[in-house]
Amino acid sequence: MINNEKVLIVEDEFSIGLDIKISLEKLGFVVVGVASNYEEAIKYATEAMPDVVIMDVNISGDKNGIVAAEEIYGKYKIPIVFLTAYGDDNTFKEALESKPFGFLLKPFNIKELSFTLQIALQKHLENKTFVPILSDNKISDTLFVKDRSQFISVKINKILWVEAMDNYTQIITRDKKVLVNMFLKEFYKKVPQDKFLRIHRSYLVALDKIDKIENRFVFIGDKNIPISKAYKSQLIERLDIL
Repeated sequence: MINNEKVLIVEDEFSIGLDIKISLEKLGFVVVGVASNYEEAIKYATEAMPDVVIMDVNISGDKNGIVAAEEIYGKYKIPIVFLTAYGDDNTFKEALESKPFGFLLKPFNIKELSFTLQIALQKHLENKTFVPILSDNKISDTLFVKDRSQFISVKINKILWVEAMDNYTQIITRDKKVLVNMFLKEFYKKVPQDKFLRIHRSYLVALDKIDKIENRFVFIGDKNIPISKAYKSQLIERLDIL
C-alpha cells in the first residue's frame, strides 16, 4: 500500500526524471526532488530524508550512482532502487555491492516501477531489526553481545577491527576480544556504515583506527590486515588522501 512515501529520484536525463516524477505522483508517492549528479543526490538525501531513492547507475559527474547509493545507504539506511539502461553482468555485479533493494532496466512501465518500490519499502521495513537502535535521533553507541546468561557491552567507537571465524565473528578492541554468534556480513549491518568498511571477506575495519596502509595491507597497531582487490578501490575512495 502506498501512503505518501517520500521518493528521491536521481536521474541526469531531464525528460526521464520528469516522466518518473509524474508517474510516481499519480501513484500517490511524494517526490522530494530530482537530482542529476552525486552532489545533488547527497544534498537531497540529507535534507529531505526520503523513504526510498530511485538511483540511475550512470549519472553524470566523477562519481556514479553506485557511489552515491553506497554513501546514502551507509549514512542513512535509505533503501535504493537502481535504474540502468545497461543490462550487462558487470554493471549488475557492481551495483549489488551497494546493497540495492531493487533493480529496474530501462525502459520500464509504471506498474513495474510501483511494484519494485513497494517491494523495496517492505523489504526495508523487515530489515530494520539489523539497523542500530535510534534514541533521541542518535545512533546507539553500544552493542550488547550475549554470552551464556550475561550480556557483554561493546562500545562501537572502541572497535578496532572485526574478524570472521567460521560461523562466528570476533570483535577486537584495545582491551578485549568478544565472540559473536553471527556471520561477518550480518555484523556489518549492526555498525555505522560510514565508520567501518569491509576490506576482505574475513575482515571489517574501523576507518579511523587505521595507522597506515602499505602494499596490500592495512595496519592497526601491530596487526596487519590483508586488503582484497575487490575492496581496495572502495577503501581508497573512503580515505582523505593528501
